[in-house]
Amino acid sequence: MQSEYLAMFDDHEQNWAWFKKNYQQLLKKFNREYVAIYQRKVVDHDKDLSHLAKRVRANYPSNRVLVEYVTSEKIVLVL
Repeated sequence: MQSEYLAMFDDHEQNWAWFKKNYQQLLKKFNREYVAIYQRKVVDHDKDLSHLAKRVRANYPSNRVLVEYVTSEKIVLVL
């Protein structure tokens, strides 16, 4: 069980690193969209997060997919 958690963490780290490295290219194709990244590839995208989430859950192991919003705008978080 512990090795499975380590594998999930490793997948997340690799997908996150890929997302950051390729952000400028992702902006050109997916600005203002959510992207689903699995095994360091965009496997799906949508402007509607709930639609994307349904497809991701149906087609991929959801605990291995990174979903992020791509935008050229500055995002401000209010805490």
